[in-house]
Amino acid sequence: LLLAGCQSITAPILLGRDAEPWVRRGGLFGELQALLPVGNSCDLFYHPPPLFPSSQLYLLRPLLPLDKPGHAGGGWSEVSQGLQAQLSRAPAVPGRLLGSFLSLSPEYTFVLEDEGGPCGYAAGALHAEGFLQQRDSSWLPAVRHKYPPDLGTGGPALGQEAVLFFHTEPLAVPQPVLRRFPSLVQLGTAPRVLDVGASRSLALCLLSALRANGSRGVFCQVSDADRQQLSFYSKLG
Repeated sequence: LLLAGCQSITAPILLGRDAEPWVRRGGLFGELQALLPVGNSCDLFYHPPPLFPSSQLYLLRPLLPLDKPGHAGGGWSEVSQGLQAQLSRAPAVPGRLLGSFLSLSPEYTFVLEDEGGPCGYAAGALHAEGFLQQRDSSWLPAVRHKYPPDLGTGGPALGQEAVLFFHTEPLAVPQPVLRRFPSLVQLGTAPRVLDVGASRSLALCLLSALRANGSRGVFCQVSDADRQQLSFYSKLG
């Protein structure tokens, strides 16, 4: 397990009593950077021109009531299952990617859409320690009861893997990490999303929402064998 974090590191310039806020170094651009809980936020703001120009349009929106489980015409089949099918090779078992965030932290979940539907997501938990405790004590037992270990027996290997995913004990996050980086984030996009700017916009949206509500640092959990996710987070700076 690899833990990667970013923390709010700001070096404010002292202003005189009558100074306006935009006299800070960088003007409004600098003000926006100061709001983000990252030390190298300039990397997130810098959008190099694409190698292959495209007219693809993206919609970045928060999770809507119709996306939540139990809503007629919506639910995990629209967001979690749709993203699962497009972001990984495993069968779209409801909730594998976003189930805990949709249930326990929907206010910090954002969806990226293109003409083909959901193609990316950003999810976070403001207070990661409480979120992880609630996930392990209530959410996981309910999902394990719904998807018993033998459900995928006799099916494709990836189907068994998707079911057994819920029955694998999650690794504990060290307390020093939780103290320094109190918020948890998770992001992903479908392979067809070639514009890095869209991924950065997702990250900016989530980080800004967490920072606005008092977060002073975030971390993400990535398997050290998942080269695709490691590359994805590295490209975000």
